[in-house]
Amino acid sequence: MDIQEFFMTTFSKEQKIRLVPFFSTWLLYYILYMPIWGNPSETLGAVFFKILPIASLAFYIISSAKKTPGFPTKDDLIPDDSRARYFLFALAASALGDACLVWRETLFIPGLLAFAIGHVFYFIGLEDDANTSKTSRTRNIFILAALDVFLFIQPGMNSYVLTVLVAMYIALIFSVGWRATARYEAEGTRAAFCGCLGAVLFIASDFLIATDKWNFKVPFGPSMIMSTYYGAQLGLAVSTTRDLKYDVATEKASQKENTSGEIKED
Repeated sequence: MDIQEFFMTTFSKEQKIRLVPFFSTWLLYYILYMPIWGNPSETLGAVFFKILPIASLAFYIISSAKKTPGFPTKDDLIPDDSRARYFLFALAASALGDACLVWRETLFIPGLLAFAIGHVFYFIGLEDDANTSKTSRTRNIFILAALDVFLFIQPGMNSYVLTVLVAMYIALIFSVGWRATARYEAEGTRAAFCGCLGAVLFIASDFLIATDKWNFKVPFGPSMIMSTYYGAQLGLAVSTTRDLKYDVATEKASQKENTSGEIKED
């Protein structure tokens, strides 16, 4: 299944409409600041247009969590669903981190801390009652991958404080990836798959940032970083929607029925 087919069969018409502001503001940011040619200018305008897609995803989470149709009101700003609520807090922290990282050198550590807070919210939001994450088959893979990433980028850092902060941040983002993957293992839904994909893209985006900063310049680095970052936030945001059009279990059941029907016809 290609991306277009996945998008068409996964989201309802209402869910697609709620995502229009995100894709529009993502495109607007790319048109205005052209990250493919380098980092945007260190201005308040860059901050505003950089966080617009994140604000649009916050709108998606709030509007999708509503139990009644219509535009969200002030009473709907904090969703009742715990996962949606914590993911909304994570987006708020991420927006703060985005603002800081416009000033890439002077505000790098505050940006790192803001994103760390965001990942704490993602981690809490992915908590499951059945504790399936503790028995996930991918747990050791994420642990080893986190160690490999840290050992790869650590030689480029010349500060013990920064080394400790980065080590803690790596532990956080890979923990989120582990929990998101475990959720998909347990639920098998399209929403869980989007969350898993989003968490992995977040790891990829941060790995590109670290490589570009401490190892070597990544070709088209700013564009690749922002593309994977916005894709990551999109996946995590839509994973809060518990009523995506289809899920993997439904698709497998449908395929099984079709296969049985073909055998009977033969």
